[in-house]
Amino acid sequence: MPDGRGDYFSNSAMIDANTTDCPTCPLPDVQSETVRVPRAPVVAGIDRVRFRLALPDGRVVLASVRIVAHVPNGHRGVHMSRMARVFAPQGNPVPLDDTLPERIHQVAATQESDRVTVRISWEDTIAREAPVTGTVGLQPYKIELSALWSTDSLDWTTRLETVTMLACPCSKALSGDLGFHNQRGILQAEVAGFFPLELEALLALVDRAGSNRTHPILRREDEKEVIDSLTRDGAFRFVEDAASRLLDLLEEAGHKDPSIHVRSLESIHAHDAIAWAGPRGEGLSEGIQP
Repeated sequence: MPDGRGDYFSNSAMIDANTTDCPTCPLPDVQSETVRVPRAPVVAGIDRVRFRLALPDGRVVLASVRIVAHVPNGHRGVHMSRMARVFAPQGNPVPLDDTLPERIHQVAATQESDRVTVRISWEDTIAREAPVTGTVGLQPYKIELSALWSTDSLDWTTRLETVTMLACPCSKALSGDLGFHNQRGILQAEVAGFFPLELEALLALVDRAGSNRTHPILRREDEKEVIDSLTRDGAFRFVEDAASRLLDLLEEAGHKDPSIHVRSLESIHAHDAIAWAGPRGEGLSEGIQP
């Protein structure tokens, strides 16, 4: 997709005439006051702002957005209200398409900043069939797109979070044929790039990392098949197994240096079990906040 770079101060026509808070009034511009004491760089902005997001398939979802900018050298702060106004003019839905870089470019111009980060997160669902009866339900998952804009680059990452089934190998070994316990695992994967059209393909890879999928609707014969398949396929996995498997699957799919985080909500222990891999795996621990 276009990177939306260029001389971000030279084209004044691309900045809306109403980017100042009161263009006709002599009101003070406090944020642009000169900072007289030297200080380390500061990043500031807005977080958990709700915007409507227009997806490529035509649906509109409610998204949570963070927009932050490096405070310009010598300025006291950033103009936070302008961030929202420029990113989503008049509160209109923000299209998830190749116009996004230009929106980020405009935010940077209104802030006179050389670096802006935008993070967009939302929840979606996918239709999922039960393995025997074919009963269909809606399986939720979470998505986060992050953009880091600077005067000479625009870098995207795509992050996905879903739940999976993790059947404990230790429990199976201890109980033999008498049974075993299962946990719900929270799997996250972050890859470099902008992939709003490939989310289902990413989700399919994440699903394969656990012991089995979780399902929104299961009847008794479906539940039996889910349990039977664990022994049949030998799909008993610790969090470490799921993290390693997902890392392999993403790398085989061509994603360079993916980051993985797995959390198991333990059923008989009074703690969670966690594992991660990749350069930002540990940083994904808190999950996506849509």
